Amino acid sequence: MARFLALSLLLLFAWAKTHTVAPGETLFSLARRYGTTVEELMRLNGLKDPDRIYAGQVLRVRPGVEVRLPRGWALYRPPVQGQAFGLWVEGYAQGEAEFLGLRYPLVPGEGRLWALLAVGALVEPGAYPLRLLLGDEAVVFPVRVAPGGYGRETLALTPALEALLKDPGLKAERQKVVGACSQTTPSRPLGPFRRPLEGRPTSPFGTRRRYGTLLTAYHEGLDFAAPVGTPVRAVAEGVVVLSERLRVRGEAVVLAHGMGLCTGYWHLQRRLVRVGERLRAGEVLGLLGSTGLSTGPHLHLEVRLKGVPVDPMPFFQGLPLP
Repeated sequence: MARFLALSLLLLFAWAKTHTVAPGETLFSLARRYGTTVEELMRLNGLKDPDRIYAGQVLRVRPGVEVRLPRGWALYRPPVQGQAFGLWVEGYAQGEAEFLGLRYPLVPGEGRLWALLAVGALVEPGAYPLRLLLGDEAVVFPVRVAPGGYGRETLALTPALEALLKDPGLKAERQKVVGACSQTTPSRPLGPFRRPLEGRPTSPFGTRRRYGTLLTAYHEGLDFAAPVGTPVRAVAEGVVVLSERLRVRGEAVVLAHGMGLCTGYWHLQRRLVRVGERLRAGEVLGLLGSTGLSTGPHLHLEVRLKGVPVDPMPFFQGLPLP
């Protein structure tokens, strides 16, 4: 019978890995070593000049919160509303994590177990229990979700686009996308993601939207503006699990990357891949268009983890690991 261990807040403490700068080291070399960016290191350490570090200086190299476990420890990236966050567990051979009603397998990597977990964009900021199932042990501790700071906007729709939002098949379309994302693949996601095209991001993830006179929701992806026909590329290696014309999402492609992570590419002018194909990062999968519920040429890039939409932008810096 599983042994339940409720860890008190006294066992939970903020922890950030530090590094003592050696002669000849730079922020760039440290960013490569710890899988982060120069900008993130500057933010963590309050630096204004990336060239002004010195031997012996102690720098924070990645944020994290550590929890002591009976036979090891867990380290997680502080979660943010609407984002994915990573979790490492050391001292155990196998296990699972439960958070916000979803269960995630802990997979081996770099001598420890790890997983990516999702926080929905509509999850209220605050503390939520994270449960680790580690063999005969069950460990529960609180995790605090920070606010995402999302804005608001109203989209003016033509009568034809408003009619799309009244389509009774919208629920089935969403279920089809979520079902495609749930398909298992042997690959595991590797970061950072590549940009899907040469274009500028326009509408960010999480923005609370009013669609004409019909409904209020939030933007489940990240939009890129570019001319019609611009090649759209896979952001990471993956398997095509959906490639078809959908009512709202238009010409659509979904790639599965493993561990419940998938990416969706909506409103294409043309699809160039079929279900079952394995794509390399950067391989062209379609051409940008304005099909489906679209007010102009753009790519809507969506990232879903266990079916939950999460902000794609952090993935361009690397997987959101602690």
